[in-house]
Amino acid sequence: MFTRKRLWLYPCGALVGLTIGFLALLVTSDGLHTIRGGRVGGDFPAFYGAGQVVRDGRGHALYDLEVQRQVQADLLPGHPGGWISFPYPPFVALAYAPFTLVTFKTAYVLYTILMTACCGVALSLLRPLLPRIEGYFVPAVATALTFYPLFRAVVGGQNTALSILCAAGAAAALAARRDLVAGLWLGAWLFKPQLALTAAVLVIVAGRLKVTTGIAIAALIYYIVAAIWFGPAWPLWWWREGVAPFAATDLLVDRLNGVSLREIASDLGVPMVGWLAVGVVGAVAITSVWRSEVAPAVLLGIASSVAVLIAPHALYYDAGLAVLGLAAVGNAIGPRALPLLAAAWIFAAAQVFRTSLPFPPLTVVVILTFAMLVRVARVSGARATPLAPAHR
Repeated sequence: MFTRKRLWLYPCGALVGLTIGFLALLVTSDGLHTIRGGRVGGDFPAFYGAGQVVRDGRGHALYDLEVQRQVQADLLPGHPGGWISFPYPPFVALAYAPFTLVTFKTAYVLYTILMTACCGVALSLLRPLLPRIEGYFVPAVATALTFYPLFRAVVGGQNTALSILCAAGAAAALAARRDLVAGLWLGAWLFKPQLALTAAVLVIVAGRLKVTTGIAIAALIYYIVAAIWFGPAWPLWWWREGVAPFAATDLLVDRLNGVSLREIASDLGVPMVGWLAVGVVGAVAITSVWRSEVAPAVLLGIASSVAVLIAPHALYYDAGLAVLGLAAVGNAIGPRALPLLAAAWIFAAAQVFRTSLPFPPLTVVVILTFAMLVRVARVSGARATPLAPAHR
């Protein structure tokens, strides 16, 4: 089943088929209406709308729900009065402002291409760290892009690909012993602070303390840029008007889209179990990487998986970060891992049946990825530890 020819044929064929379907959707759409009654753009209206608010000089109203509703009114056909919340830090809105120089549909296509490129660059950065995928780089990229949560993120106007790029960049920098640069990558990831900070803590716990300098530099740059546009007190404003209202309603709106342990436990009515699970996962992760020589790809795979599992807000498309961990597992185990990777790829697509399932399939995939990475980390750590001399 896993001959060289088939390892090229299956993922590349799947990517070509999905690309054709995506292009057909765009070509046959009437404006933002698709031929089957849906709409073009996914979650991109939230980002495009935020960029438009900034470009219009109304940055002070970035988190005003009425303003968000106004700028998204024409971007959500079939949903009169609806909107998609934008709870990101205000500097993220600045990054999306240039997209508003073109029409929404054109911006969406350009953004999709950009996110696709980010995935390719991320795997390119990991390429020297994963020698066992050498010769399979193209099908590896195709496999990643057709991995259900990442595919949905890319064509759904989300930014998971940027998270993957930041994590991959950090892993590549750590492998080159450039911890400051790794910190800059992790700091760049602060556009998703709930994921970036969790991952950064595990990297620091692993003994790479110098990354804190890079993280601080990136955070300072973000702060200064946002302060110029929104004033020096923007973190308090963002938390009060952006984060707090969003957190209060998100568990209801995205009840079936969450994949973190806390969100699932809350949905099942057992929030304390969620906190217990978070503690267990955190403890296992810390003991696995504590001041160890874990390979950077494995370390960032663990960090990314843990971030998805314990973050206060992680949705199904964030599970696309499992791509990093699965690639690291494949490199560590070799051909024996192919059935596991194929099973994970297929099982991830079962997320489409989430409304009929008590537990998100993608959470299962991330948990299993985390478990395999922990095993790889501990085995490699044991091999790297010199044996104590025997007593005679």
